[in-house]
Amino acid sequence: MALIEDVIELLEREALTAREICYKLGLEPEREKEIYALMDKIAKIVRRKGRRLMMIPPRCKNCGFEFSKYKATKCPRCKGERIEPARFTIR
Repeated sequence: MALIEDVIELLEREALTAREICYKLGLEPEREKEIYALMDKIAKIVRRKGRRLMMIPPRCKNCGFEFSKYKATKCPRCKGERIEPARFTIR
């Protein structure tokens, strides 16, 4: 539960990617998937407090296409692989 609280505290201050959250908490980058898995729980917790977990969606750096899901690897429009990762924040 302490990990969830630490992530919430970070996201209340600034918008971060899952990788940036791992870095700031001193976690290995491989735990990025764990951070994504926590987002549903975090959304429910902050909703009870009258706040919202917001996602700035991933975006293709080549053509600007915005994805609807938080994880993207290849752009369907230009087939580019230069994808800016999703950022999360709490408002």
